[in-house]
Amino acid sequence: MPPIIGETLRVWFLSALVVHGAVAGNPDAKRLYDDLLSNYNKLVRPVVNTSDVLRVCIKLKLSQLIDVNLKNQIMTTNLWVEQSWYDYKLRWEPKEYGGVHMLHVPSDHIWRPDIVLYNK
Repeated sequence: MPPIIGETLRVWFLSALVVHGAVAGNPDAKRLYDDLLSNYNKLVRPVVNTSDVLRVCIKLKLSQLIDVNLKNQIMTTNLWVEQSWYDYKLRWEPKEYGGVHMLHVPSDHIWRPDIVLYNK
């Protein structure tokens, strides 16, 4: 992972929803949001060179154990899936944006890895 200059936008799908009023209520956060996403293309993988590898970390967190069927060896659960990666296009200097260190962005506004969990 490249060294981080300034702040980076961390994306957690568990809490990637934002209430528009929260951004609109802070003019520095609104300006940062507009600056970051004005020329951002969510269809383009966030790497400098197309040959670069983008590491996506995946964490599974057990939320609820619903059922265990010992006879058929089936366990039913609810899981939280957390995906994280470094997007060099989503970094900034907090001092240029009124000290804003973190910005929550709806996940459908940024690039997301095309990962599907298969359960058999």
